[in-house]
Amino acid sequence: MRVTHLNGLKALEATLRTGSFRAAADELGVTTAAVGQQIRTLENFLGVKLFLRTSSGVQPTDHACRIERKLTASFSSIEDVINQLRYHQPKNRLAITLPSSFAENWFAGRLPDFYRLNSEIDLRLDASNRMVDLLTEDFDFAIRYGQPSPEIYDEVHLFGDFVLPVCTPEFAKQYRLPGKQRSLEGVPLIHLVERTPDPQWVDWTGWGKAFNFRQDSLQPGIRLTEFNSGIQTAIRGQGLVLCGIIEAYGAIREGILVTPFGPRQNCPTSYQYRLVSVHGRELSKLQQQFQSWMITTAKKFRSEVSELVSKI
Repeated sequence: MRVTHLNGLKALEATLRTGSFRAAADELGVTTAAVGQQIRTLENFLGVKLFLRTSSGVQPTDHACRIERKLTASFSSIEDVINQLRYHQPKNRLAITLPSSFAENWFAGRLPDFYRLNSEIDLRLDASNRMVDLLTEDFDFAIRYGQPSPEIYDEVHLFGDFVLPVCTPEFAKQYRLPGKQRSLEGVPLIHLVERTPDPQWVDWTGWGKAFNFRQDSLQPGIRLTEFNSGIQTAIRGQGLVLCGIIEAYGAIREGILVTPFGPRQNCPTSYQYRLVSVHGRELSKLQQQFQSWMITTAKKFRSEVSELVSKI
């Protein structure tokens, strides 16, 4: 078998996946001009245009779009072969990437249950908000909150989310929450700036509109930067925060936080938490155990949340 123009094909795959010559160049460790030249050489060899060059960037042609999924899967298979030849992974090693707030507020509290099933596990966690590329980085699974993944990935739905106000019991008592009036004037609010791109993740304005609160009473307060859940600020008694039930549930169950307006005054989100892996990769026994455990744990959690909401 003789395969030519591998550098051009690699540049093509990276550009299709990342969306630009520059992003592909950063990933491949070459210059943007080098990526452009490799793709032009490939176009000349094939006799077809793969990208349309415009003033705003490059756009893939139909020829390129048709082979994107197959090309990415092919390079993923090559990467698997190289990894197998390069070193032997210990059977007890499991590497997972997941959002930092999810790791802290949901995942960590449930890990002891999995350790009881697998006491010898060598667990590697990347608790961060970066979008790890499972095709090229050394991770078995990703837990993601977002839109459905491309077809090159397999994914298992875990649960959705909804947004609601929470605070400490002492804070609720101090500010006499809930009051009968539809105003939060004088109540310190915690605002989360650019919390998530989820189009249905509401801020105080959106939540106030949904439950007929006075808009002018929802503006003042503490503003935190993106990716901060605000839970720790609320636990310190510094304000009332809107956050996802996924992150707040543990603290609510332990009585550290309360839902002063009741769990039914919530706004559902559109994104879902999903367990993601690369399509076509064979799962080891340990990986299968983890996937099954996550599915069972997620099902139990959905039932607990449903019971919480139905109590009120």
